[in-house]
Amino acid sequence: MAIPVCFVVGAAAGFDKFYFPAHPHATLDAYDLNASKLIMAAAGLAAVLSSVAFTLGFRATASLLVILIWTATIAGNQIARARVEPGPDYYERHIGSEVFLVPWKYADAGPGRPPRDPPGEIGFTVDLCLSNLGGRTDIDCSWIQQVRILPGDKDVADPTLGSWRKYRSEMTPGPDHDGYRSFDLSYQLQPGAPTRIQHYFVRLNAMGEPTRLVACRLDNGRFCTHRTLVGDYWFGYEADLAQGDETSDAKLAALVESWRRK
Repeated sequence: MAIPVCFVVGAAAGFDKFYFPAHPHATLDAYDLNASKLIMAAAGLAAVLSSVAFTLGFRATASLLVILIWTATIAGNQIARARVEPGPDYYERHIGSEVFLVPWKYADAGPGRPPRDPPGEIGFTVDLCLSNLGGRTDIDCSWIQQVRILPGDKDVADPTLGSWRKYRSEMTPGPDHDGYRSFDLSYQLQPGAPTRIQHYFVRLNAMGEPTRLVACRLDNGRFCTHRTLVGDYWFGYEADLAQGDETSDAKLAALVESWRRK
């Protein structure tokens, strides 16, 4: 009986630990996974020792061994589990001197990959649902994706912004599109390879600096990389051209601002 019960407990704990590594209960899941293995080992030990004792005619000893092993295993497991500290509800992230307390359900994590804060990273990354800004526990969120938050410095290191600055003089202007100025950049991955076109859609301020930059890989405005400047921060995410707008960006900025330690 112990083996199927421990298998179910261990499988459930392993599933939760793998798919929800940022959850505060991840530490308890890790413990339950290891404890289930220990209990199955204890069950095997009790079965072997009691069988040997029973075969040798020591029936009382066989019963006593089972009782002692199971009592020690269950009691020790409960005592040890009570000492396991849950994981954090918030993860500390930084942009310069600013500190942000990101709730665990938005922490940058993935299956089998616990939340991380790469040393030397400029800004930080969160996981959320762009459609409603929900996190992992939101049942209405069908797709969790990464959003990058960067300082608003015009010289901030970012591949999309860097490509715009570097190749701006080589781009061909196109027609305006829903308030965007459009540009095309033709390039080859290597000499002799087919020519590819990167489509850029940009909104500029009075100084000619981009306040919103969208780079699309297809002519129909699909599969685009967005960079939008809201207040003191750049926000970066993947979405179709039509999905990005100032209203949703303002809501995203308000959410991030709510995490900033005052």
